[in-house]
Amino acid sequence: MKKMLAFFTAAMCCSGIFIACGNKESSSTSESENTSAVTTSAKNNSQKENFDDEFEDIFRTFFMGGASDKMLEVSLPDDVIESMKNIGGAETISENVASSVAQYISAVPETDAEKIKYVSERECTPEFRSRIEELYSAYYDVYKTMDDIGISYEEYLTGKVDENRMNQLSEVLDRYGKICAGEQIDIVHSIIFEDVRLVTFSMNGDHVEFLMYKISGENWKLDTIGLAVFEY
Repeated sequence: MKKMLAFFTAAMCCSGIFIACGNKESSSTSESENTSAVTTSAKNNSQKENFDDEFEDIFRTFFMGGASDKMLEVSLPDDVIESMKNIGGAETISENVASSVAQYISAVPETDAEKIKYVSERECTPEFRSRIEELYSAYYDVYKTMDDIGISYEEYLTGKVDENRMNQLSEVLDRYGKICAGEQIDIVHSIIFEDVRLVTFSMNGDHVEFLMYKISGENWKLDTIGLAVFEY
């Protein structure tokens, strides 16, 4: 699992300009405590639907699918991807993610997509769910702000943004940075989850746990942002 965490932190740092800043040590401890206080396993709860096959397909698509656009599709909210496309950054970001995943997979040659299996799932606490929603909302707000005020991905990367627009963007970047650092701040949830599961998969004989989330009207997604920041 530690190897997975190290990989994801590196992969998501490559994916954009906004990932994982601040004091991870303080936030990691808190979130770990939150995820450990769970309710009865959703796998054994007859009132909940099970999505074993769907979860496996999403996990395999991200790790073994090879198509960079599909990796974004199964890991980021649709609205985030749309804003990334509007500012001209989706292709570069998806290629960076795909490259990082490919490097990881090449270092683990025994990986076989058919051997990636769903093991179990559990529920996270309402507090942890809220923190993940805040993180995704702050992440989305950065790209949406760039889209709304007309900052292209290339302009930002090359520093060709005028002072007025940069000041507007700096406000949302600051909020995102504070959440990454584990600060408790008030933020409107622009991303709201319909359902959240902590799902354990078997990969190369090791058990790894990822958060799966669902937004109303969208398919299930594999969390990467929260894992990179909170290291749950």
